[in-house]
Amino acid sequence: MTMHHTEGLAFRAAQPDDADHLANFAVLASNGLAEITWDDLREGDETALDVGRRRARQSTGGFSYRNADVALRAGAVISAIVSYAIEQSGPMDTSGVPEIFHPLIEMEEQAAPSWYVNILATYPDARGLGAASALMAGVETRAKKQGHTRMSIIVDAVNPAMKLYEHLGYAEVSRAAFARPRPDDPEGFWVLMIKKLH
Repeated sequence: MTMHHTEGLAFRAAQPDDADHLANFAVLASNGLAEITWDDLREGDETALDVGRRRARQSTGGFSYRNADVALRAGAVISAIVSYAIEQSGPMDTSGVPEIFHPLIEMEEQAAPSWYVNILATYPDARGLGAASALMAGVETRAKKQGHTRMSIIVDAVNPAMKLYEHLGYAEVSRAAFARPRPDDPEGFWVLMIKKLH
């Protein structure tokens, strides 16, 4: 396991024991939408969050500890990124996928081929320390080494992290409307942002 340090922070590849954190970060990054998917995958007396933890512990699938890196401060995990390559392929099967995620899946198809940032989140009390920017820089280096020419991320238009992504060189290429789960919430927009790697 490789670990490096910068300005009081340490970074390493995620391990199965980080599954609790990864599930929490998925909920934070999606404004709770991840739990909608997980709710349909519950087994026995599992909660939706239990499903997220189970999936994060698995060694396969996009949402796996194998695709994640974490940032630590004083030995405690404060931030994480989940990222992986997405390749050009035909239209994905959306049957069984909640309708709220259909525009998201279409955007992932549009983003291919690229190195895709699926999740990036930091616990609220640790924001502003540079962990997210450092994690993004780390996966960008990995993407370049593997020959990728684009990075991609899909973000909710109301997410303040859009400013960070713009600062890091990402630009909006498309957006798609989606209905938020609570009827009294305003309509949402997924935004696909791309960064060209040189």
